[in-house]
Amino acid sequence: MTTPASPTPATPEAPAAPAAAAPSASPNFALGMGRAMLAQQAFYEIKGDYEKSLEGKEGEERAEIMKQLHLRSADKCLKLAQRNGGIYNKAAQFVASLQAGAGDASIPKPYIDALKIVCDKAPFRKFSEMEGVIKEDFGVSSVKEIFREVDEEPLAAASLAQVHRAVLKDGTEVAVKIQYPGLLEQMASDFAVFRMFGQQIKPGGFDLTWVVNDFEVSISAELDFMIEGRNAELTCKDFAHQPYAKVPKVFWEYTTKRVLTMEFVTGMVQTNDAKALAKAGMDPYKVGCMLSDMFAEMVFCTGRVHGDPHAGNVYAILDEETKEEKIVLLDHGLYHDVDNRLRKDFCNFVSACVSRNGDTMKSLGERFAGPLYRFFPIILSPWFVFGSKVSLEDIRAAKQKRIPPGVELKQVGEFLVGLHDTGGNLLGVLHSMGYIRGILNNLKFPERRRLKSFAKFAKAGSDHEVLEYDKDLKKAKDQKKKAASSSSVAVSVAVFQVDLLALLISILAPIAIVLLVLGKRTTIGLATAVAAAVVAFVYQNY
Repeated sequence: MTTPASPTPATPEAPAAPAAAAPSASPNFALGMGRAMLAQQAFYEIKGDYEKSLEGKEGEERAEIMKQLHLRSADKCLKLAQRNGGIYNKAAQFVASLQAGAGDASIPKPYIDALKIVCDKAPFRKFSEMEGVIKEDFGVSSVKEIFREVDEEPLAAASLAQVHRAVLKDGTEVAVKIQYPGLLEQMASDFAVFRMFGQQIKPGGFDLTWVVNDFEVSISAELDFMIEGRNAELTCKDFAHQPYAKVPKVFWEYTTKRVLTMEFVTGMVQTNDAKALAKAGMDPYKVGCMLSDMFAEMVFCTGRVHGDPHAGNVYAILDEETKEEKIVLLDHGLYHDVDNRLRKDFCNFVSACVSRNGDTMKSLGERFAGPLYRFFPIILSPWFVFGSKVSLEDIRAAKQKRIPPGVELKQVGEFLVGLHDTGGNLLGVLHSMGYIRGILNNLKFPERRRLKSFAKFAKAGSDHEVLEYDKDLKKAKDQKKKAASSSSVAVSVAVFQVDLLALLISILAPIAIVLLVLGKRTTIGLATAVAAAVVAFVYQNY
């Protein structure tokens, strides 16, 4: 009788022996072009449907037809993503989480509802197709040589991999993430076509090929599960002081570039589903507080930001022992590293937005967003309109979905590049913040509480120096890192400023546009407006 092979322990620097590294792939231009043509065909079908169906329609009839158009067009987009998979699923995930609370004004709800299925319920492949990856990476002839058992039905399926429940030889229950076979060739082929299109399509004469290049670099990192395992362990270390944060343990002995074996976590509920959270015995508001705090601390204090925190990667559980809620963070393949200077400047910018310090908002905003600095605060929160320099015409343009007056398309391109080239890809960080904002809005989480997370951790992070982790994971895990902190007085002042901002918003909302037009942003102007509004309120109610 032959003794089953035992995999050699892996480290973050080398995959498990005798496995070979994940094979590289050369682009198949015909494959990439064929997939792109399917996307182009769907685009023109949808475009033609909208134009033909809406021609000559007005009022309620037009609105009803628009609803039906959204529904059937969203279904076509979903079918395209499911058929092409890979990058196209990634794009669908992005759209499904992009609204960040903007609702139908940003992405029509039917698209959100249709495409969110690809976050964790993308079309899965039969295990007979997937097991070849395990055999190849571990150099075995049977999966039974590695695992006692593996459930053939996947727990979840996403754009790059699917996850199966399995049991190790010692009886430990684990979750095994397996990369789709053939994905490397598919990705290389798609990017070859995207690069060609990117070189030819230059909106406003502005070269945005860096978007394709960045996307390729990000996807390439996500395709190496050794990198994902390292990121998971470092994030676990970053949040070791927060009892509500949970990152599943990585089993390095059973992990390669294309197979990631993790702790199996039960009772997980998506954080964007308030009803499901309540049904599981959890408080949606408390879950929102934890999620808001966790990502504020990540952005402002750790210098490492999860790059793909959509609802399929962020869960909540009720701890069996403490009966307290916890946030479970999955899929650590992509992280945005932010250097200390940028992180501190961003902290100071947010603190200035909270305290309505217009001069600091302008000086730091110009660094981040160039000539469009006045719009940058509102990207973070509509409450930051006070202290910004937006005009009534800017607001009108935004409502009508037009580029504001005096703004050229090239400036929009420069704005995007500026956010990208700030010393840590602030554009990627804002993308992650948008994902979390979308989840919180689904929970109807108060904007005041979200901004209190901002204020607290921005204050703590402004004076905090983040120590860069060693490239060797063992050494990195032994490094002593202090969590960012600030005096209770400073935090109390920051939180009070959010409460004051909330008061201004509630009282001044009816006359906010007048204030913006007249430029009444001084303390005296605001005090006068508040006094006038209070007198009016008292007059109307007493």
